[in-house]
Amino acid sequence: LFMVRMRGAVGLLAAVVLALVTLSSTEKVLEAEMKSLTAASNALIPAIEALMPKTEDLASNTAELGKMWRLVRNQKEAVEMAYRELSTNFSMTVRKSVNVATIDPQEQTQLSSVFFSGEPHFVQCISPSDPLHRAFIEAAPKLTKQGITPAALDCSAPLPSGKTTFDRFFSTKNISSSEPFFFAVANRDAPRTAQIKNPLSPESLIKFAALSTESYVTADATPAEFKTHCVKKKLCAVFLYPGDFPKKDLKAIEEINKKYRKLSFLTANSKKLTPSFKDIMGPDTGGMSVVFLRQSDGTDRPLPTAGAKPVPYWEGKAWVGDKFTGDKISAWIEDAVTGYLPLKSIKTTPQLIDLNAKARETSQRAPPPPGGFTPPPLETGGYQKHPKERDTSHYAENLRYHTDRAAQEEEERLQKEARYAKRNQKKSSSSSSSKDKDQGTGKREGGGFKTKAKVSKEEQAEAKRAAERKRREEMEKEKRKADGIEFLGEDGGEGDQEPDADGYYHYDAVEVDEDEQEL
Repeated sequence: LFMVRMRGAVGLLAAVVLALVTLSSTEKVLEAEMKSLTAASNALIPAIEALMPKTEDLASNTAELGKMWRLVRNQKEAVEMAYRELSTNFSMTVRKSVNVATIDPQEQTQLSSVFFSGEPHFVQCISPSDPLHRAFIEAAPKLTKQGITPAALDCSAPLPSGKTTFDRFFSTKNISSSEPFFFAVANRDAPRTAQIKNPLSPESLIKFAALSTESYVTADATPAEFKTHCVKKKLCAVFLYPGDFPKKDLKAIEEINKKYRKLSFLTANSKKLTPSFKDIMGPDTGGMSVVFLRQSDGTDRPLPTAGAKPVPYWEGKAWVGDKFTGDKISAWIEDAVTGYLPLKSIKTTPQLIDLNAKARETSQRAPPPPGGFTPPPLETGGYQKHPKERDTSHYAENLRYHTDRAAQEEEERLQKEARYAKRNQKKSSSSSSSKDKDQGTGKREGGGFKTKAKVSKEEQAEAKRAAERKRREEMEKEKRKADGIEFLGEDGGEGDQEPDADGYYHYDAVEVDEDEQEL
């Protein structure tokens, strides 16, 4: 046991000695490397000390470069701003020199004077800094002489509503940034555009502006024209005359119209049309009557309840009796437009009524069938339709067409039958002749030659009379339903037809005109 322990101690001692020798050699290697690192560091420190001033110089140069870049950028913005300001000033100077007004898209008063005053304007859509088209510059003085205001408007800039002029008035137009865009507006009508491709001339612009802004009087107005040019525009002057309007008076009205572009001027024949606003007119003197009509927005009247919206209403004033002169009417219209004349309220929307058309419509109506529905008259003297009534104004024309067509077909049928009978008669005569020859007689039965079978004039006349009787029966039947109620029998019943969801009966024989289809 002792020997074993001694061997272990000797082995452990040998391992320790070996470790010490290895450690001593490693220490010598590390010491040599440390000496080499120290020598390298001693050589690197002067280089670093020499580089430090250069790094500091580079940092200062970088700061200087940043300052220079910011200065250049600010100078660029300043240059661009100065260029825009210079371009704007130059453009404004040119516009003033040729009397071209610049419209501010945020100024409601200027916008209203262009689009809603009725005065003639010819406008180029362009930004303030861009130059006007050369043709427009040359045309501007001539437009001014003709009473047309040349103007420039930035149509891409937002209006007070938030929309642009292009969105508000020209949403359906294809706008090209490379082509000039012009529009003309006058008489409170919608603007008319003139997007003309280059090259364009001053003469073409002047011609377009003159034609588009020309004042006009709606002569011999119809009820539909009165609604378009008076009711929809909410401000008009109507000249009523019993008969054809005198040419000299019409020329005087045209001259007055040039002074008051905001007003719509109309003439009407009082023998054909009756105004619904007779309550504001005096007694009929058989001469000319002038009526000024205006729709008020209702803000001048007290509201019926708190929070209620103002109710628009119509008012007007009539000039009757005195001899017509342009100066008198011009002064009278001036007083009406400026509010000097007191206006009288009108109960309903004004209109011109064609009494002849109503009389024709009433005369075409026949008494209803036995046991049918008799609509009671309205308070206004009109005619109340039956719930199942449809427009029958096209019935008479369709009936004439079909009866004429039936008569023509009947005549063609008779002629065809006559030709067929003639061919049969000819065949029969031929067979009889050949039979006589076979019998050796050599003669036709009864002797002589047989005459050709013909339809007599009496038969043709009888056929025409039959067609005429049929046509009259159809017309009588049509008269019974001329009031719009379908009459299918003496009992007034509806037959086997079933009404649709709205309670209307439909018949295949009834044609519908294009207007009804569109409505």
